[in-house]
Amino acid sequence: MIRTAFVIPWFGRDLVGGAEQHVFQVTTRLAARGYHVEVLTTCGRAFQDDWERNHFPEGVSEDSGVLVRRFRLRRRDRTAFDIANGKLSARNEHPKPVGVCPVSEAAARTFVDENIHAPTLLDYLERERNAYQSIVFAPYLYGPTLLGVERAGDRAFLQPLLHDETYAYLPAVESIFRKAKGIFFISEGEAMLAARLFGPSMWRKGRVIGGGGEVTESAPADEGLPAGIGPGNYLLYLGRRDRTKNTDFLLRAFQRYRTSHPAARLQLVLAGPGDLAWSEAKLDSVADLGLVPEATKAALLAHCRALVQPSRNESYSRTMMESWLYGRPVLVHDECLATSLAVESSGGGWTASSEAEWAEIFARIDAADDATLGDRGQRGKAYAREHADWEKAIDRYEEALGLRPSPRTSRPPFRRPALRAIHQLSAGLDYGDAISNQALFIAEVLRDLGHRSEIFAEHIGPAMVDLGQPFAPGAIAPGDALLYHHGIGTPLTAHAVRHPGPKAIVYHNITPAHFFEPWEPSFAKLLDHGRKDLHELAAVFPVSAGDSTFNTDELRDAGFKDPMVVPIFVDPMRWAQPADPEWMKMLQDGRSNLLFVGRVAPNKCQHHLVQAFHEYLRHDAAARLILVGLWADGHPYARFVREEADRLGIGPQLLMTSRVTDGQLLACYRTAHLFWSMSEHEGFCVPLIEAMWFDVPVLAYRSSAVPETLAGAGLMFTEKKWPELAALAHLLIEDKELRGKVVAAQRARRATFLPEAVLPAFIDLIRAMTGDTSSVRAAS
Repeated sequence: MIRTAFVIPWFGRDLVGGAEQHVFQVTTRLAARGYHVEVLTTCGRAFQDDWERNHFPEGVSEDSGVLVRRFRLRRRDRTAFDIANGKLSARNEHPKPVGVCPVSEAAARTFVDENIHAPTLLDYLERERNAYQSIVFAPYLYGPTLLGVERAGDRAFLQPLLHDETYAYLPAVESIFRKAKGIFFISEGEAMLAARLFGPSMWRKGRVIGGGGEVTESAPADEGLPAGIGPGNYLLYLGRRDRTKNTDFLLRAFQRYRTSHPAARLQLVLAGPGDLAWSEAKLDSVADLGLVPEATKAALLAHCRALVQPSRNESYSRTMMESWLYGRPVLVHDECLATSLAVESSGGGWTASSEAEWAEIFARIDAADDATLGDRGQRGKAYAREHADWEKAIDRYEEALGLRPSPRTSRPPFRRPALRAIHQLSAGLDYGDAISNQALFIAEVLRDLGHRSEIFAEHIGPAMVDLGQPFAPGAIAPGDALLYHHGIGTPLTAHAVRHPGPKAIVYHNITPAHFFEPWEPSFAKLLDHGRKDLHELAAVFPVSAGDSTFNTDELRDAGFKDPMVVPIFVDPMRWAQPADPEWMKMLQDGRSNLLFVGRVAPNKCQHHLVQAFHEYLRHDAAARLILVGLWADGHPYARFVREEADRLGIGPQLLMTSRVTDGQLLACYRTAHLFWSMSEHEGFCVPLIEAMWFDVPVLAYRSSAVPETLAGAGLMFTEKKWPELAALAHLLIEDKELRGKVVAAQRARRATFLPEAVLPAFIDLIRAMTGDTSSVRAAS
């Protein structure tokens, strides 16, 4: 029997909180489909109650077909928790740098240590975790989740219901996102927020599953409206009425609308729990109904002019979806990703940020005809039917929890045959190098398919000594298959030419020697030698591939027959670690960060970036240029780039670093406002795709393989005119609409280079090289 558990602080049919309602619906609906679902919870009753009071008896019971195991709450230092919680709450209205603890380490630790605790629940998780296939923790900010994820080990999944609030910036919260085996997001906006807070690996670990709304097919009659409220004449707010939901903002915006528009006709109706304790609540035309019965709520939704949702801290708005299901448009806060992204995607309403903007949209809603409002409402309804349908959501839970096979990932069973060895040969194997990363991926795939596979290299960096072997004559047996990575002149080419077994060349392009001749003549000769070797290699390599069409065109010109395209893969899971906190703090000082990542080399034209950045400072005098890339000590071109910055008087605003840790590189990407490339020769340019995974807009010179790699994502330029480029760079950083369009296109493009997207082309290469179809069957 497959057992699935959900861990939540409180559980029951009558709970008010969104997280509790969501988990109740998911568990009871899974149980109704015949699955064995358990809830592990405390003996506490609700969020509003004393977190130390055991309201329910300890032990096992049943609720709506779900087996519920309750564990006793323990005493805690309530005073210490309240102090720490107060410090966190006070930071909510202030800027919060990503990757930096928002309060002292002591306060952060106290928030976790003195949170909701049930020690026997944690003991049970550690002792019995292997009895469950999956253990889902929800929501993210309470003790059972913060302390339970690690105890559940590889059974742990997270349903965070994440909000953009101070708690989300705690190191303990980032830790559970990283430790969880998988993450279930309730909306695309929640997933986007998680990626912004914890990095692009969240897109790989997470899956948007959605939720549901509860409405009847036909709209309730308007007789169900409270006295004094007429159909179509009011704006509706549904939900908890307090500052955390931004209702004070809503009231001020409504007051502005009423005072600035003499002909204002709309009423504001508020319904839900909470206490309105502000003078704004005494406004004329505001009806405060408090908590209303479900029938009244349905009538209010069905007959409002529009629903208003001012909260900036939502992972999913059930009331927004329900409003759409009744065909009513919605107005949401622009700073809430979960709601604003849904509105923008559907066209089902409006987004706005300031009180003045909200007041103006109130006036537009007031003046709009029924057809205009109805059109927006119907757009929202189409969106909600997909994203707020419980049956579809439960289908996705079944798949994500492994309760039924996924049509995307299931594979027919196969027996791994004993296949020939397929080895790789490369001039170098170095940490952070794109070709080296590709070789490591290829080795992993080959081994997974049953082949013996090693990476042999002429030079192996210190960080890679355990992942490759120094090449020596005879290391690759005559009957073994060989994948030769060609990118420079090297003595290994002769060995590759002489190899008698099956073989294929993977061409990563060779930078034209003329770029290096003024700076490094000896290296230029190696490049020239490598290009000349292509003609000899073409005569003995019947199978070839380049990682771009630009590269395969060069192969074809050199005499290779029918070269294939096997792109370089870029997997965001390579960044499944925290960014360096000191660098995150340093780079989030309010200044704009313009970034380029790539080897410091004349073809990359970092000196042009320095010159263009000098012009950019006319628009943003405090900006910073970050150049990350390797160079040898004393390299003349690297020295020239620094000297150029000093000559222009911008040396202090240039951060140019050679060797960085993974955490430091992560910090650069995660804090960048623009990725700016002046490179004049690229065979692929992996950093362009890396920037896409961090939602950094790309501005790049249109050269070599760059147009192919971007393929309509990012922005490109064809002339290096510094004033025009500086203005464009500043526009791409400051213009929210332009930036949003560019980032949206980049999100679509980056999926092309995921391992599973590249794998079929690689399998075709192996099949062509070996003539063996068993690998293809195994991977299909």
